[in-house]
Amino acid sequence: MKSTRLALLAASLCVLPSVGMANSFSTVTSVQYVQACILLNEGKMNTYEVTYKCSCVIDKIADVFTQEEYEYVSTGFRYKNLPGDRGGVFRDNEDVSQGIGLFTKTQIEAYDSCRIRR
Repeated sequence: MKSTRLALLAASLCVLPSVGMANSFSTVTSVQYVQACILLNEGKMNTYEVTYKCSCVIDKIADVFTQEEYEYVSTGFRYKNLPGDRGGVFRDNEDVSQGIGLFTKTQIEAYDSCRIRR
């Protein structure tokens, strides 16, 4: 009986640190994404609903990307359509293109999972 309690205590101590690290994104990054998402979906739903759903989307994205990866990929995603050489840096780099592809796929899946119509 005593060994069972110790095993449960040890298992719970292993799980507790992971609960606090559910989302590795900074609060600022999450809030910025949610604010941009709210603007994109303005008028489609009420404020509470869109805030909740956009928070869901950034949580899904955080499951796939680290903070640093997200910053690189979202920058490439935003700037890939710049004209000329400025956008070419993001369009022509194969690693950036693959990252943008994964980001686009992840974002579409997150929108579907969180029930936001595109």
